[in-house]
Amino acid sequence: MKGNRTLEAPRLLGIIWPFVAVVAFQVLLGSLSLYALSAMRAYVAGESLWSKAQKDAIYYLSLYADDRHPLTYQRYRQAILVPQGDRELRVALDQPVPDLEAARQGILQGGNHPEDVARIIWFYRNFRNVSYLQTAIDYWDIGDDYLSQLDVLAGQMRQGFATGAVDARQVTDWKARIVAINDGVTPAAKAFSDALGEGSRVLLKVLMLTNLITALFLITMAWRRSSKLLAQRQAFASALQEEQERAQITLGSIGDAVITTDVDGCIAYMNPAAEHLTHWQAGQAQGLPLSALFSLLEEGAERAAPPWSSRCSMAASRVAPSMPA
Repeated sequence: MKGNRTLEAPRLLGIIWPFVAVVAFQVLLGSLSLYALSAMRAYVAGESLWSKAQKDAIYYLSLYADDRHPLTYQRYRQAILVPQGDRELRVALDQPVPDLEAARQGILQGGNHPEDVARIIWFYRNFRNVSYLQTAIDYWDIGDDYLSQLDVLAGQMRQGFATGAVDARQVTDWKARIVAINDGVTPAAKAFSDALGEGSRVLLKVLMLTNLITALFLITMAWRRSSKLLAQRQAFASALQEEQERAQITLGSIGDAVITTDVDGCIAYMNPAAEHLTHWQAGQAQGLPLSALFSLLEEGAERAAPPWSSRCSMAASRVAPSMPA
């Protein structure tokens, strides 16, 4: 029995491996799709942080021009750190040999969640040149250029206020430059947001369509494989039926009595010669122990119940004594 099971194992694997492959591939594709969508979600969240930070930076620098308070300038510095961190991310990953640690620090400085770091880096490196993301990054660069000008202006303002050599005209000029920078960065920030949003929607559609087509393809493969297995099973069943019919004809045509039993010793088949010899019909004797038909005794031996008689005792209890009249 162990040897048979050992031989049957490769057959079972040969039958089920296409279905295992289908499930494994679908799980892999689904996991990749979820990971890509999660990475895109992280980018959208990062863009929201970037937009808020650039607005806060412009607001606090404008306020600093009026109140000249160090705390206001400190708030400006906290706000400008977010887009500066995002810029460091791009600089680190656009190098010939990406600096992953610098990119990680830039992502965290940008206010992103630590669990999103790996997704953001993976998505940027693999989808950097995709049209929608490339467009978003171009607008991102434009916005950061304006914020770099803003930070240069902030340094000039702080130095001027520290020396005390600042008149009202200088302050008015600074505030005008802040307004000009805001007028330039606002459209770039909106275009950045729109491009990233459109890219996320397109990515979602592509992934859904890919998963649908893949599922249909895998279902078709599974259906064809199942149809083939069913056809093989039907062919085996037909061949076995034909063999059984030929065996029945052969056993029915020979003159010797033939009785077959199952593993428990219960009668499974009797040919016509056996029916004539025992005076039992095959249909009546089927499922009974041999002792219900006759007893086998060696010369000089006492009559004893055969070892299989107890297994068929329930069936034997429902029939007449062993030799019908």
